[in-house]
Amino acid sequence: MAHNLADLFEHAADVYGDDRLAVVEDERRLTYADLEAEANRWADALSSLGVGAGDHVGVHLRNGVDCMALILGVLKLRAVTVSINYRYSGPELRYLYDYSDTSVLVFHREFGAAVTDAVRGLDALRHTIVVEDGSGVDPLPEGTLEARGILDAASAERPAVERSADDLYLVFTGGTTGKPKGVMWRQEDLWRSLGGGSDYTTGEPVPDEYHQSRSGLGGDPLRYLILLPLIHTSGIMPSFTGLFAGGTMHYLPHFRADEALEEIRSERIQVAVVAGDAMVRPLVERMRQTGADTSSMFMISSGAALFSPSVKADLLGLRPDLMIMDAFGSSESGFGGLGVVTKANLDDGSLFADHGPRIPRGTTLQLVDDLDDPLPDDSGEIGWIVKSGYQPGGYYKDEAKTAETFREIAGSRRVFTGDRGRYDGPDTIIMLGRASQVINSGGEKIFAEEVEAALKAVDGIEDAVVLGVPDERFGHRVGAVVQWADGYPADGGAGHLEAVGTALRGHLAGFKIPVAYWVVDEVERHPSSKTDYGWARRLVADRSPDHDRRATA
Repeated sequence: MAHNLADLFEHAADVYGDDRLAVVEDERRLTYADLEAEANRWADALSSLGVGAGDHVGVHLRNGVDCMALILGVLKLRAVTVSINYRYSGPELRYLYDYSDTSVLVFHREFGAAVTDAVRGLDALRHTIVVEDGSGVDPLPEGTLEARGILDAASAERPAVERSADDLYLVFTGGTTGKPKGVMWRQEDLWRSLGGGSDYTTGEPVPDEYHQSRSGLGGDPLRYLILLPLIHTSGIMPSFTGLFAGGTMHYLPHFRADEALEEIRSERIQVAVVAGDAMVRPLVERMRQTGADTSSMFMISSGAALFSPSVKADLLGLRPDLMIMDAFGSSESGFGGLGVVTKANLDDGSLFADHGPRIPRGTTLQLVDDLDDPLPDDSGEIGWIVKSGYQPGGYYKDEAKTAETFREIAGSRRVFTGDRGRYDGPDTIIMLGRASQVINSGGEKIFAEEVEAALKAVDGIEDAVVLGVPDERFGHRVGAVVQWADGYPADGGAGHLEAVGTALRGHLAGFKIPVAYWVVDEVERHPSSKTDYGWARRLVADRSPDHDRRATA
């Protein structure tokens, strides 16, 4: 046996069998034995189609039992999952199918029309398989197989495959600033970094491959609600971590605040895995309006997206006993650290001391300057965050980007995360934001995430995206795409938007306050709830602002 993701799940299946629920999706409630059997059926069905070690299987599915079982089935064969962003269409899908060398594609019927257009003429794609979802969408690609039919004919026995810790797992970047790329991880390294193979606080490796499966014995299972998509690292890795340790994973195909709160109430959910403001803000609003029972939940864990101090404060105001976890990491770096926020941080004012999360530095995080020289521990300068320890081999089919991201720094290979931060003493790094979203305005560096967090704290603003807009005098100034909360004016009147700027002056320096605003019905985001800056840039390029302070200055 090896430190392999499929093996680690099988250890848990052997321990818990029919005695414990593994996954729940609406009325579908599978025990560990049930999930093991369904994953084995996927493995057998795919094997009969010629899928084996190293073959790439596209997973174009929403969250749920089918998605989790398929992923495990692919891993059992030593094949490689390709996570497909289900918001993609047309050229985006075609690019990803082609770039990833997908040979078999499994998709929900609701995506059938987009899939049919995208797969035409793709030589590497041998089979398409549709999972029924009640949508009735047509057409489907010619020769598409029906998932339930091939699964019912498949064996539920565990495949006799000897796996390796070196088996490949492809993690796809979100494509927030360009086309998504596959990041190549050894499965043992991914497990050690993101799957519970090391202690998240100390960094110490667990003693053996059976440790997690034993850790869930002697008590009731921990109940997780995974609201982040399984196509994203922040959704699949908490799922693996929970399943390897005997937890019960709950999934919803769509994120809707009312449905999520009902799942928390009815299933007595203890840990919710979310994407920052984009999910927590609507949850908080509905909790206020309905008095929803969330008393079973003791932790909310956020990854992948901004979780601003004002939204954390709102949540703690309703649930002062809650523990908030801010997970730092990326497809390239794996786990970077956990920022912990409780009511004590709200009471002593430290929650609002900095706009970014405070991450324990541990033994793997370091700040370097523009020349890759390490900053001293007492430096107050802003630097680049780099990470050592468990890390991927590089990018799939991109040696140049691999060399740019994975560098020899201070005698060891480090991941250049692209994030900026500064030390707060020798043990803590304050994350300031992605360098790709830094706005250079007349020589001043402005972090988009800081301004977004401040905007979302203004009454009447539901969501916001901040970006640089061209300016004759300063090169760039700060612009904002904003979404009004319900009950606020949707016309984007200059008076209301000017009032937003006034409200920001108590929280931001004058040069950070947006000079131009675009009002939209809804801010678009990726399935992971990360900000879609590409969409915002296209909007700003195509439309005049609803309010521009420079025009009246």
